[in-house]
Amino acid sequence: MESAHTPYQEVQPHWFFCRRADDNTSWLPFSREDSDKLENAFTNSKNDTVVAVEGQRYDVHVKERKRYAVYWEQAPSEVRRCTWFYKGDKDTRFMPYPEDFSKDLEEAYRKSVTSDEWKKKLDFPTGETVILHNPKNLFKL
Repeated sequence: MESAHTPYQEVQPHWFFCRRADDNTSWLPFSREDSDKLENAFTNSKNDTVVAVEGQRYDVHVKERKRYAVYWEQAPSEVRRCTWFYKGDKDTRFMPYPEDFSKDLEEAYRKSVTSDEWKKKLDFPTGETVILHNPKNLFKL
């Protein structure tokens, strides 16, 4: 009897911005509408596109991955195209992995899904280790 492979579906990205206050860093999602605008600019543009977000109160420079306040002075904040997230022992919210790390993780996941080979231990140059147990369970060590 053949095993039924789970078909691979590439994860749909969502865009987030970083908010820093004191010693606290949190990543907040853009609205679905703003995230879709950012994704469209990312996939369909070759130059440094600027996208107005949050009721045109901020501009995101897509290539630069920065969000700038339009009407007041505020330090620019980092923006990420997010596909994979983690939750540390002390974290109360999920945090997005950096984009390059997410690309590597997505590729490893794609290979595992399409080959149906699991229980893979992935060691990354950052010192992090992720274990792909099955299509629904991935663990960060």
